[in-house]
Amino acid sequence: MKSVQNNRGLQEQGGLSIVEFMVAMLLGTILIGGAITIYLASQRSYVESERSMQMSEGARFALMLITDSLRHAGFMGGIQGADIENDAGLGAVTGACTGDGDAYDLTNYIAAVKADSSGDAYGCIDDAVPDSDVLVVKGFLPDPLYDEDPNDPAAVLDGDIEWPNETENDKTYVIANVERGLLIDGAESLASQPDVSQGEPYAGALAWPYQFQIFYLREPPLRANGDRGVPKLARKVLVYDGTNMVIETQDLVEGIERMRFRFGWDDDEDGFIDTYGGLEDVETANAWDTVAFVEAFILARSESEDVNYENAKTYQLGDETFDPNDPAFDENFVRLLVSNAVTLRNPSLYLLGGS
Repeated sequence: MKSVQNNRGLQEQGGLSIVEFMVAMLLGTILIGGAITIYLASQRSYVESERSMQMSEGARFALMLITDSLRHAGFMGGIQGADIENDAGLGAVTGACTGDGDAYDLTNYIAAVKADSSGDAYGCIDDAVPDSDVLVVKGFLPDPLYDEDPNDPAAVLDGDIEWPNETENDKTYVIANVERGLLIDGAESLASQPDVSQGEPYAGALAWPYQFQIFYLREPPLRANGDRGVPKLARKVLVYDGTNMVIETQDLVEGIERMRFRFGWDDDEDGFIDTYGGLEDVETANAWDTVAFVEAFILARSESEDVNYENAKTYQLGDETFDPNDPAFDENFVRLLVSNAVTLRNPSLYLLGGS
């Protein structure tokens, strides 16, 4: 900026020269470009952090759901599944599963299979990720119903389970004492339930809410472009639909790409876990009734693809290796592997007790 003197001798400001103007534009462009670069880098960092956080949250939540269910596996009120009978009035289950997936077969408290190449498993699953692990978990919830308040010494026992409330229509229960159990439908009337008075076969029995779950990876449908989205963790559960008990599908966690389990069991009946392997090994040994240890592996994948990211890692899910560079998969996704080991406390006690 230059100053010039007018005919009155006063100083006036002149305009910018072309050189000064160009220099100013260059400096402005550099400053704006730097600000944009910083903004874009910050935005990218935020998106990546948000994506990683969401993926990590999903993976750990999925692992927590499975781990919590495994902790209840085999808890059957102090008796074993082989000592539990089905009540004669027990209604059929709509959409029932088959084999070890039969909701009313309590012989095995845990079991697993691989879905076939079409995504079918246990006769009730037809949308699983092909060749993925499917886990069955059965057990009682630690919230029993009693004849009367067990903490009230003045309570009069009448043989009817109704404290703190009666059995509910939307649940299935096992009436069990230390010797035997009876699986009943909560919709049955109180009169049809066994008498739990002293001297009766079910003397002192409690009503334990029964929980049945099958965890699996649900394959998403094909998109318009022929691709599929990322699978989700889902489960089959036993619920009441207002008329009878049905097998219902519940979607749990998005973005779970792979799931694998390894088991520990008592192979020589000495009361201690001494053999480890995948579901195929347990099936070959016919040892589901002695499984007392489970390792769960969960591989999560980001929902959106990052063309600037190349995943060159391989992931070890127990005895299974997952390689994103395999042509069958896409390497431009961020992935996270989480795992946990769970000792099944109640089956362990049965083994140590020699029963």
